[in-house]
Amino acid sequence: MSAMNQHTDTELPNRQVASGSNEALLKCQRCPALRRQFKGLRQRYPDYWNKPVPAVELTDTDILIIGLAPGLHGANRTGIPFEGDASSKFLRSVLEQLNLIEKVSITNVLKCLPEQNKPKTDELKRCERFFLPEIEAFKARPNGVLFALGRVAHERIIRALGLRQKDYPFVHARAHRLDKEHWLVDSYHSSRYNTQTGRLTEAMLITAVETAARLVK
Repeated sequence: MSAMNQHTDTELPNRQVASGSNEALLKCQRCPALRRQFKGLRQRYPDYWNKPVPAVELTDTDILIIGLAPGLHGANRTGIPFEGDASSKFLRSVLEQLNLIEKVSITNVLKCLPEQNKPKTDELKRCERFFLPEIEAFKARPNGVLFALGRVAHERIIRALGLRQKDYPFVHARAHRLDKEHWLVDSYHSSRYNTQTGRLTEAMLITAVETAARLVK
């Protein structure tokens, strides 16, 4: 795990990489195109993680942040979801301002860097074997909030929960009640495309994260 050790300046404190299915995840070879891509990336970026990226769990957290997939120079570099690139720094800044940096768990619906940053539907379906157990673990908690970063993450969460998409429209900062104890809160993704175009501002992300934080109190 040398890549992870090389980039400790941006790590969340007291992190624990989620266990359980990690061994199977790191050995996964179910997506041929992504296998080929990793082979090339290991030559171009030999110090990068360049593997599937496991979720990160922090103890006693009631907010699970769910993004789309690792970024080339972010999680694919560090081996940690939302670590090491502009997208993660934007999210981290908001979490720090709200004193939530140690109160969230983080994962992605797709565990590998997608080609051209565009996950394919079949890749997302294959990765459900790793994403669904995370959702099941969340549902087993007495309370909690799923925080979807982006429409695709929102849609995959709804699918994983066996709910109807039309009953849970994606709307930034919208809170959806899933049952008596669990909620889903939506946000535009913190990608550079969204932040640089103004589609997602810091104030907007703060509003969405604050909504999630209020629901777990």
